[in-house]
Amino acid sequence: MGYALFAARKLVLDGELNNAQLQQTQRSNEQYYLATKTLSLQQQLTSMNTAQSGELADLYNKLSNTNDSDARNSINAEIKSKEQEFETEIDDINRQIYEVSIKENAIEMEVKRLDTQVTTLQQQLQSVEEAEGQCVDRATPKFKGLS
Repeated sequence: MGYALFAARKLVLDGELNNAQLQQTQRSNEQYYLATKTLSLQQQLTSMNTAQSGELADLYNKLSNTNDSDARNSINAEIKSKEQEFETEIDDINRQIYEVSIKENAIEMEVKRLDTQVTTLQQQLQSVEEAEGQCVDRATPKFKGLS
């Protein structure tokens, strides 16, 4: 292989390697963003569960301290309404967490593919550089007494 071919192949491999490494960085940034989003949603869910439990505890306490049947019916209706509202909010957050999880899994697979691609390109580049070095060594004249 001539020197120009070595240089051209190295240039192509360098470009492909740089592109793959850039994609790796972008995917890593996406992974970080999605992990942060998941954590935020989980914290939101925990906070919401705590607040909702407090609200429901207050309503149940109010119910236990009420003897009037109309007031009890009203409180029971409010409890039922709150439970449905809370269930909807929790389902919404769980759905969001699930969607983020799917995206995270897809990006994780992409990162693994890119890792393999980068390793392969690095090996190819190293092979071309070694071959170029061997070619240069063979092309360099050897003088007697100098080695």
